[in-house]
Amino acid sequence: MKILLNDQWQLQCFDEDWMDVEVPGDVHSTLLKYGKIEDPFYSTNVEKCRWVEDKVWWYKKEFIFNEDLKETQVVELKFNGLDTFATIYLNEEEIGEHENMFTPAIFDVTSKLIKGTNYIAIKFDSTISVTDKKDYDKMWYSYNRNRVWARKSQMNFRWDWGPRIITAGIWKDVELQIYNKAKLDNVFFRTLNIEETYAELLIEIEAIEFKVDGILRAEISLNYENEKISDTISLIDGKATLKLKVANPKLWWSHDLGDPNLYELSVNLKNREVVIDTYTTKVGIRTIEVKQKDLKGDNKFTFVLNGVETFSKGANWIPAHNFIGTIKDETYIKWISMAKECNMNMLRVWGGGIYEKDIFYSECDKQGLLVWQDFMFTCSSYPDFDDSFMSNVKDEIIHVVKRLRNYACLAIWCGNNEIQWIHSQKELELTDPRLYGLKIYEELMPILLSSLDPSRLYWPSSPFGGSDPNSDEIGDKHNWQVWAGQIYPQVKGEGVKVDNTPYGISFKRFATDMAKFSSEFGMHASPVIETLESCIPEAELYYGSFEMKFRNKDKKPNRGKLLMESYTGLPTNLEEYIDFSMLAQAEGLKYGIEHYRRRKPECSGAIIWQLNDCWPTMSWSIVDYYFRPKAGYYYTKRVYKPILVSFKEESSDVISLWVINDTLMEYNDNLEIGVKDFFGNVEYLEKLSISVPANTTVKVKELSKNRMNLSYTNFEFLYVTPDNKDIDSNILFFEDYKDLNLPYCNLKVEKELIFEEKMKIRIKTDNFARFVKLKPNLEHIKLSDNYFNIMPGETKLVIIEGVITDQLNILVSAINERK
Repeated sequence: MKILLNDQWQLQCFDEDWMDVEVPGDVHSTLLKYGKIEDPFYSTNVEKCRWVEDKVWWYKKEFIFNEDLKETQVVELKFNGLDTFATIYLNEEEIGEHENMFTPAIFDVTSKLIKGTNYIAIKFDSTISVTDKKDYDKMWYSYNRNRVWARKSQMNFRWDWGPRIITAGIWKDVELQIYNKAKLDNVFFRTLNIEETYAELLIEIEAIEFKVDGILRAEISLNYENEKISDTISLIDGKATLKLKVANPKLWWSHDLGDPNLYELSVNLKNREVVIDTYTTKVGIRTIEVKQKDLKGDNKFTFVLNGVETFSKGANWIPAHNFIGTIKDETYIKWISMAKECNMNMLRVWGGGIYEKDIFYSECDKQGLLVWQDFMFTCSSYPDFDDSFMSNVKDEIIHVVKRLRNYACLAIWCGNNEIQWIHSQKELELTDPRLYGLKIYEELMPILLSSLDPSRLYWPSSPFGGSDPNSDEIGDKHNWQVWAGQIYPQVKGEGVKVDNTPYGISFKRFATDMAKFSSEFGMHASPVIETLESCIPEAELYYGSFEMKFRNKDKKPNRGKLLMESYTGLPTNLEEYIDFSMLAQAEGLKYGIEHYRRRKPECSGAIIWQLNDCWPTMSWSIVDYYFRPKAGYYYTKRVYKPILVSFKEESSDVISLWVINDTLMEYNDNLEIGVKDFFGNVEYLEKLSISVPANTTVKVKELSKNRMNLSYTNFEFLYVTPDNKDIDSNILFFEDYKDLNLPYCNLKVEKELIFEEKMKIRIKTDNFARFVKLKPNLEHIKLSDNYFNIMPGETKLVIIEGVITDQLNILVSAINERK
């Protein structure tokens, strides 16, 4: 039996009155509610909140317990998430300490509970005060030294897209759990193999015995709609293993390849035919592996799902709010839905946030997105020389793996983010060249995972592989040639060489990246004006203001300016800054993704940095903190579609046309390839019939600029249009945006109401319409497409979804429309 204890908690600092506090939650959100701090997301208020991290905070609660316990019963008080350095009291007696945000604190309180009113108190010590006392002489770190000793979200201490807000508090559920005789400690479900007509499954069960009379038995059932398989097995020393064979199984697939079918797994723990504990979850029957060699023996890094080699298309995920405990289930559902609608099939849970809440993984299971899971270590050394720290980390790994391993979506375990790579660049400057923390990734994690989860690949770091951990040779790569201007190849120990010029950070440099799997790449863009208005005072709402610069947490804040200088030209006002930064980001992501996808199967993944934000800011995100998509979201949605037609500039004369088919069916179509000027005059035209096998990439045509008789490349564009209208057209501009001679265009808009929650909009143009955007005046309106080009004389159809009322107005404009 479980009794939830989330209600009626109170919060106090020694020099403050008690305040009601929501659990799950945190100190900062409570102080904001009571006006003790100003909104940290507005203006520069976050700097005024620093005092919160220096205080000691107390939580307290009283509750009634009137259960008549039997001799065979045990009561546990469980805190699913305490952030972070906590001392726990029950009825004025200290019952324990806890120092890990990522693991539960569980206490046997059977003999400590009072019948009637009981009191819980928790003291949260200052993370900074506790960790200031630690040894840092042997270690390097990024952003903040204190974080390396704190097993809490590393982004709390500031990152290059987020502020320093060092939280404290109860961030997950609190509960009393009453067990009789024994409890199920863990159930591990995995698929051993899938044959043509059946799948073989393995279920491992562990129970903790308290006062068992006789034999423990587990009654196991696996259900899919009206199909049911069941069996019973006895536990020996609290453990049991059962193999099941499922005929004609309904497999779990990522949504782009099939249906994410889920079975319901139930385990009833019984003693003398009485059910004493129950475990129920959703599971998927599927196999997942990472193929690292092709048939020729060449290196690759390809996720193989149910025997099918995949191309991973996705984004990096960071926590959706700085106040992590306040994130609601519906927020996760919306984010994952947006990722799926963007045609992503993978999210990487980055190693500086949190092991996400169960709703994140269950929703990825349900919606069919794979998850790359980092362990929460990033961009620093860690004190593996300290026994207490290592014991804490070991408990963390065991807990996290047991909690997450039953999710079908989970594809890979990764030891950390960028640590080996950064260390390789620092070795010559370090007096002690050892990498502290390496024992965690090279010894502790692989040993534990070999027994706890042998069903998935463990990958020591991201990036990892080759003589340079971030090389093209082996494994995955982070491309920060683009945006950060890093020069490759890098020589181990020489440090980072950077070309901090418009050319050096240009997205055209993606063309030289030979990564096997690109797990980070991206560039900044502004959010929409409404988001900036929400966080910047009106007097500071102009391009180049102090407050605009304050929002940009990148280490080198001039990179966005350099990117625009290279592609759009520099903006002269805020409106142009929003448009130009979005256009540069969107075109850059398109360029990079198309490059990686054309290289399939030599490259097997493109995971952009990043999907989301934790606060309103300028960053690499393609959707801002308020769920407002940037242009990059829609560009990514188009180039992540299963079938893509794409141009590649091979040389000063030759342009090749590629067709990427990620589906499991052959793709047959007719393509129109042509050159037009911006008025719509046809300068070159040809037709091409194609047949592209399933799950392949094919170069279908080479074109010569000379033979196409181009006249003025700043006034012309190359296009390809498939007959199949489900496949997007694509355009290649011969010049960057800043060098195009775009005429003004005139847009004509027609609307058609389908029903109260759906409307069609058709947009026509006379001349070429560049970067057409739709701007609804109401929130929660979903657009099927946005930020697109319309060729002369053509019509673009956009579907509008949401509550369609008379109050809805949609402003339609193009970047080259006469103002």
